[in-house]
Amino acid sequence: MRWLALKSKVFRCAGAVLAALAGLAVLAHAGTARAEQRIALVIGNAAYEINPALDNPAHDARLMAETLGTLGFEVIQLIDADQATMKDAIANFGRSLRAGGPDTVGLFYYAGHAVQAKGNNYLIPIRSTIRDEADLDLVGVEGRWVLRQMESARNITNIVILDACRDNPFAAVGAVEQGLARMDAPTGTFITYATAPGRVAFDGTGMNSPFTTALAQAMIQPGVPIEQMFKDVRVAVLDATNGAQTPWDSSSLVRDFTFRPAEMPSAEETAQRRLWEAVSATRDPVQLVLFLRNYPDSPYADEARSLVNEALLGVSAVPVPAPGEDGAAEVETEVAAVPGALGFSLPIFSDDPSISGRSIEQIVKGSPKFTPVEGLDDAAWKGQTCSTCHQWTKDALCDQGKFYVAQGVERTQSKLHPLGGAFKLALFEWAGADCP
Repeated sequence: MRWLALKSKVFRCAGAVLAALAGLAVLAHAGTARAEQRIALVIGNAAYEINPALDNPAHDARLMAETLGTLGFEVIQLIDADQATMKDAIANFGRSLRAGGPDTVGLFYYAGHAVQAKGNNYLIPIRSTIRDEADLDLVGVEGRWVLRQMESARNITNIVILDACRDNPFAAVGAVEQGLARMDAPTGTFITYATAPGRVAFDGTGMNSPFTTALAQAMIQPGVPIEQMFKDVRVAVLDATNGAQTPWDSSSLVRDFTFRPAEMPSAEETAQRRLWEAVSATRDPVQLVLFLRNYPDSPYADEARSLVNEALLGVSAVPVPAPGEDGAAEVETEVAAVPGALGFSLPIFSDDPSISGRSIEQIVKGSPKFTPVEGLDDAAWKGQTCSTCHQWTKDALCDQGKFYVAQGVERTQSKLHPLGGAFKLALFEWAGADCP
């Protein structure tokens, strides 16, 4: 079977098929390709019901979630969460990190009210009544509890970002102090604060705080190590606040980390990789050849050709010529004669009334009965005529039928043809008589 003949069997609607597959394959984080898993929990509390409401934390959390998503993070986002919701999400976050393994990168982001008391930091849920310092343990979420959840995963890299301490709504409460206390970063952890310990961060005059605005812009810069990136954020915030707010950080990282690698693959490269993962998993020769036709110079092309050989011939050692090469080499197949062979233009006599009395030549100009590719949207094939969807010449159909003969009747009937099983059997019989 020649390579060109193989190509002629493939659907002309390759673009529609690949577009459908690509739509399934490209994820939210299509901008990155890396072995490490990245998981982020993003919380923004603004609509406080008892304490003073804030303008920007919900917007900040959404901006951060969107930015992290483009950088390959699986993002869990909470807006205006109460204590039970926050604690449940943080516990699940810790479990996800533990399940991810040592190479997983964890990131926790919080925007909203937060206070310190006796050296401990507390994130404040939206429904929190605090009459004295003792209430903080009951209604708040302690910062160290978040760190313990992340540290328990024993992963190599964790990042904690706190855009909090916008003001102190509890100034009249005992030992509650302004700003946040500095927390020691456990090994492998980077902690950053919107402002220096004991100081107040600005909510900002626009949709987002000065800190989160600078952070979202800095994260997407390619090739900048995390330490340098946060220095850039510090400079930007100082400039935006006329020196009134200085972001602060504490690090015990043991591995280099960059939010966006310097040599990040393009969106097209990432989409191609995701598509190849989906196509190669099917081992379907039609989908594999469609991939080769659309990406002949792909780094996966050699593997695709090998899988085509395995799928069509069951012999991985037989090479399929690359596009542009001489396709004269033929693959020898034993074709057993099948009684009752048909002619290409002669009527078929079948139990299936949809094809009985019509010839192969006529049937291939009709509409498919089943999807040509599993998962393809109905609009891409239903009601369309095969005369416009396929390159089904007599020679191409003969090659297709001979492939079925080589497989045998049982394997031939194990998977439906787009035009139905009875038509597939007719091709089998016709090719068994050498395609008269």
